[in-house]
Amino acid sequence: MDKLTLKNIVVVKETRDGEGRVALTPSTVVKLSEINFKVMVEKGAGVLAGFSDSDYKQVGADIIDITKDALPSNCITLRVKRADSRYSEREAKLLLNTKLMIGFLDPFDVNNENHIKKWQSQGIQTCSLELLSLTSEDPKNAQAAMSRFAGRLAMLDALKKYQGDRIKNVAIFGTGPAGINAALTARKHNLSVTIFGRRSLYRQSVEKCKIEYLVLPNLNQKEFIKKHISNSNIILTAARIIGENSPLLIDQDCIKSLPDNTVIVDLSTGEGGNVLGSQKDKTILFERGITVTNLSGYPKMNPEEASIDYSDCMLHILMDLITSKSVLKAQINSQQNH
Repeated sequence: MDKLTLKNIVVVKETRDGEGRVALTPSTVVKLSEINFKVMVEKGAGVLAGFSDSDYKQVGADIIDITKDALPSNCITLRVKRADSRYSEREAKLLLNTKLMIGFLDPFDVNNENHIKKWQSQGIQTCSLELLSLTSEDPKNAQAAMSRFAGRLAMLDALKKYQGDRIKNVAIFGTGPAGINAALTARKHNLSVTIFGRRSLYRQSVEKCKIEYLVLPNLNQKEFIKKHISNSNIILTAARIIGENSPLLIDQDCIKSLPDNTVIVDLSTGEGGNVLGSQKDKTILFERGITVTNLSGYPKMNPEEASIDYSDCMLHILMDLITSKSVLKAQINSQQNH
């Protein structure tokens, strides 16, 4: 894509079950208006996140009914997640005038029925936030922003689910925002924590927080993991490789070696999963009370706070795209026909 010249933004209402986040908050609409964007918000889009239609009207956004109102040509569609398949007719109308779609578009969803290719065949450029290569600290990195929520809330959820006696150790795979925030949450509960990562450069910063750091070896990795998680009562996996399926780290043999009632939370099921057999939004019970669980929408549990952070990322993405020195244009171009 060239320098972004599209100025009409449509914020759609999320349609996934339990999804209360919204792609833009009223405060961000104000900032976008200052740089000449025209924002239209689908009726009721922000309600579950605590933002009424009148809140958006007061800052200059138009409230629209996608099923009735004509959408402007050449618009940018902002969303948090791709739509539920039940809303295909509504989506078809929306997509007639969309030229760029930005959101978590599930490029690795095994049941996606080539939805991204279909959109691209309609002349829509897609920006899957999952595929952007950005540092964790980059204000454009929505994946990192939501991962921070997911790590903290997933750890709290695991602590609630654990039905055993005293927790001896918590094992965490992944040194991204989800893994680090999960580890810090466990430390706040005075738990012994071990983080597994691939690079030793994280060791110093992690160990400052009184967290053990182990570097995964390239050889005999499964045996190494099995040995070092054998006394872990809670395991959280959040290991990802941008643009690829997640690495499989915990197999059936590892699961069998775990203590009774161990809780495993796999945060990477959307990219294939770190745990053999883990499934998106499902809990699987193994022998001796061992549980493997996933909830894809931990940030949904706090939709207002999550929406504020997500909206700020959208602002920085759009500000980048209207500049001649955009760092995202090349990445979005590479996503076409991904």
